[in-house]
Amino acid sequence: MQDTNWVTLLATSDRRGGATAPARKPPTELIWKAALPDAVRSSPVLRDGLLHVACRDGRLYSFDTANGRERWQYQAEAPLHSTPSISGSLLLVGADDGSVCALDRASGRRRWRAATAGEVWASPAVFADTVYAGSTGGELVALDRGTGEPRWRRQMEARISATPYATERLLFVGCGDGKLAALDRRSGKEVWTHRAADAIVASPAVAGGLVLVGSEDYVFYAVDAESGRIRWKVETGLGITSSAAVGGEIVYFGGRDGFFYALATADGRQIWKSRSLRAITAPPLAADGFVCIQSFYGTTQAFESQTGKELWRANLGGSVSSTPIVSEEAVYLATYPGVVYALR
Repeated sequence: MQDTNWVTLLATSDRRGGATAPARKPPTELIWKAALPDAVRSSPVLRDGLLHVACRDGRLYSFDTANGRERWQYQAEAPLHSTPSISGSLLLVGADDGSVCALDRASGRRRWRAATAGEVWASPAVFADTVYAGSTGGELVALDRGTGEPRWRRQMEARISATPYATERLLFVGCGDGKLAALDRRSGKEVWTHRAADAIVASPAVAGGLVLVGSEDYVFYAVDAESGRIRWKVETGLGITSSAAVGGEIVYFGGRDGFFYALATADGRQIWKSRSLRAITAPPLAADGFVCIQSFYGTTQAFESQTGKELWRANLGGSVSSTPIVSEEAVYLATYPGVVYALR
């Protein structure tokens, strides 16, 4: 079985959602499943027929996507809540002991380990030859991709639990005090900041010259990527912890108020809004013609991307706080109780 590559949160670093399958009907056939000894709070990633899952037992597991057989496992020094990132031959993951580790993707052998000032819950972000990671201690580090040696460190005023977004010039990161910061990617120097009224725990996306991110202050923001000025904002019914996905000219995100939102990227105009669902904390999937959202309690729903018409819904097993992988070959899902499924 040859899979689509899905190398980080929402498939690729551009947060475009990544799904490649038509997804016009729910998955109903179980291909395989694997039970892990503890909870999974992060999203799986895959490349070249290997599915990688980080578990709260402190191990990172690698499964053959064709049959679910375990190929290798890596034992970290602390629980894992971070979604791994794949970069070339490396598999990068953060741990609760404040470390970022680079593993050989094929064998699971550790290449290097770097320390930060707090638990690393977010996915490491990679741009060119640099790895960026934030910690709950508020430290943002830039590491050499090949060696793990720090290139710069910057101490923020509050925890960082969201994955940074890197562009050629700037690095965007949200913080627990509501700050959205744009830093010079090469030096870590602050270029501008925007302050929300409550924590930013969702990972930002960048599209059309805008930084798109929701906050616990009930507001979804579109901030000019160059200046930091607010271009538009939309208020929701509760806080937003769901990271945004961009599909075409629409940005999608879920709210803890139970609604799934589709807004025009350019001006924030509401394209559609779902009926009331249960609390949504996971990022959505967006692709040509459809978008999927996963509620914490295990229900996955697919909608037509332009109209919001529901295509299907399915309970894919157990409570879920991560995002499934949707490819031509299968749907891969890691549930909060620690069961990994391959479905079609």
